[in-house]
Amino acid sequence: MLVLGLDTATWVASVGVTRDEEPLAEESCRAVSSHTEILFPLIARVLARAEVSLAEVNGLGVSIGPGSFTGLRVALGTVKGFAYALGHKIVGVPTLDALARTVTAWDGLICPILDARKREVYAALFRRDQQGILHKLTPDLVLAPQALLERITAPCLFLGDGVEPYGELIQERCGSTARLLPFATHHPRGVVVARMAWERLCRGEADDLTTLVPCYVRSPEAELKRRE
Repeated sequence: MLVLGLDTATWVASVGVTRDEEPLAEESCRAVSSHTEILFPLIARVLARAEVSLAEVNGLGVSIGPGSFTGLRVALGTVKGFAYALGHKIVGVPTLDALARTVTAWDGLICPILDARKREVYAALFRRDQQGILHKLTPDLVLAPQALLERITAPCLFLGDGVEPYGELIQERCGSTARLLPFATHHPRGVVVARMAWERLCRGEADDLTTLVPCYVRSPEAELKRRE
């Protein structure tokens, strides 16, 4: 089964293609101004490297958040357009879950952390069991980084674009029990999104095109102002 995976939840856009669980091609690119400008060329290059066409793809995986409101809408709108045109099945993949899945060699807590602006972060806690299966210990959260760190009581690996602005605070609060991975080398990956979508498709699961929406966790600014 060929699956195309897209992640534009952060300022790094990543696209990957897998055949079953095996990666065929992947490319990531920093969005300077807009994900819209880079996403379609990125998709075209990855499909060419994988030597497959969009019509040959069996399913589409897309990161649905939390993350950049604009970035999430761009990727979801793109895969919905492909699905409507070609009849492909679509699977929404939680961003923090996919980011946690990029970590393989770590036995402690795993905390993907994304900068949510307004001095807050998006985060969740994960731990891998003895069989290597990753378990999610919390729902997706949006909270002050200080409040997040109060929940950390064991050795923890942090990754995501929230590591850069809050790395010093993490080291100050957690000391030697914290390990930080740089976002430049440990960012969301398209092949991970594709692989997680493939797992659901193998179970006969897919999302409804008409009801699948981004998981913002925090309400968009426009909605907050309207409530006020």
